[in-house]
Amino acid sequence: MTDKIFPVALKLWLVFLLAFLLLGYEIVPSIIFGAIAGLAGGTVSAWWQTPGGEPAPPTAEPNALNKLGEKLNPGQVQNRLPFLKLFTRRDRRYPGPR
Repeated sequence: MTDKIFPVALKLWLVFLLAFLLLGYEIVPSIIFGAIAGLAGGTVSAWWQTPGGEPAPPTAEPNALNKLGEKLNPGQVQNRLPFLKLFTRRDRRYPGPR
């Protein structure tokens, strides 16, 4: 951020220094007021040039397990692997009283 503020601040400081001297101010107040004006102007200029807004949310790249999970839905797993029916429970139990 300093690399955006400093060049503009120096230019504005010199302009305001000369303006205050032409208006009849002494040299010390002209230097001080010029430096304040240059710093303020450089800060505003840097703020104006810097893009703002809310940062974009980070996008997580899917890892290998997520990709595999997208490819294999639970219904597809049962259709692809018919031997899994051997391990399923045949009697359905219901929670609570009937």
